Amino acid sequence: MPTQFSFMFYNTENFYDTIDDPDIMDSEFTPKGRLRWDEKKFNDKVDKLTFVIQDIVKPQIPDIIGLAEIENKNVMMSILDGLHRKSMNHYSFVHYDGPDERGADVALIYNTQSFIVLESTPVVVHLPGIEDRTRDILYVRGKTTFDEVFHIFIVHFPSRREGTDRSERRRYFVASELHNAVYKVLSQNPDANAIIMGDFNDTPDDNSIDEVLGAQKTFDDIVNLKLYNLMYPRHKKGIGSTYHNGWLLFDQFIVSGNMLLSEKFDCKPEYADVFNPKYLLHFDKKGRVNINRTYRTHYTGGYSDHLPIYLKIRTK
Repeated sequence: MPTQFSFMFYNTENFYDTIDDPDIMDSEFTPKGRLRWDEKKFNDKVDKLTFVIQDIVKPQIPDIIGLAEIENKNVMMSILDGLHRKSMNHYSFVHYDGPDERGADVALIYNTQSFIVLESTPVVVHLPGIEDRTRDILYVRGKTTFDEVFHIFIVHFPSRREGTDRSERRRYFVASELHNAVYKVLSQNPDANAIIMGDFNDTPDDNSIDEVLGAQKTFDDIVNLKLYNLMYPRHKKGIGSTYHNGWLLFDQFIVSGNMLLSEKFDCKPEYADVFNPKYLLHFDKKGRVNINRTYRTHYTGGYSDHLPIYLKIRTK
């Protein structure tokens, strides 16, 4: 029986293949597009992502990997091929083409030796009165080798690109839909192990997470039917996973109370963290730290504009 089971989440920053899909806004990510996105750059990004997966919970490898900003199954297959080249041979994935106009989907990779997928479905989010489409929520139910069932929700909330105020109501709505989906599971089984991971484009203190989703920020008097934000202690310390005029903790793990009360495994906020080795960071001439991203105003060959997060739970 394994003594550790681990989760990671990573917003991969515009992980597109090089083929122009007429149904989505991806033309700049082509060899002739504005960003000159070609096979060499694509393969380098595959190699960098698979290196992070290999490194993040070393000497082990993650059991569950949530990803954001994945274009399609071609990208997912290339990632799996990259993992296989690094002798990580037992991974498979779940991905659904979503309605996002930029084609940026969420997806899940899982270790077939430690997790069996029992059910998966996209939770479609229809933004009311808004023409823009947004990402689906990915729901996956599966069973571990230590005989626990996890209900996994992978999210990528609407971005702040058009300004915080204008986009805020969109995140409120997605948070409400996520709340409904999670509590549908918890109402049927209050002892369910629910875990939400994703890029919320909001911090743990913002209303979409704090008020609408109702993710608790303290860990006293834990009850099954509440949600708890494992990343809040990191946020309180000023740790971030992305950088916009300062560090912001947009990438988070939120779990149901039963995950913290389980008699079969140990899950605590201190087991969740941001992964920030030097190679994922960028230092300017004045020594100021930022993120080693794939693009700034031009191609820089970095990893992503987000840092990955991880959670290690320990079986008893």
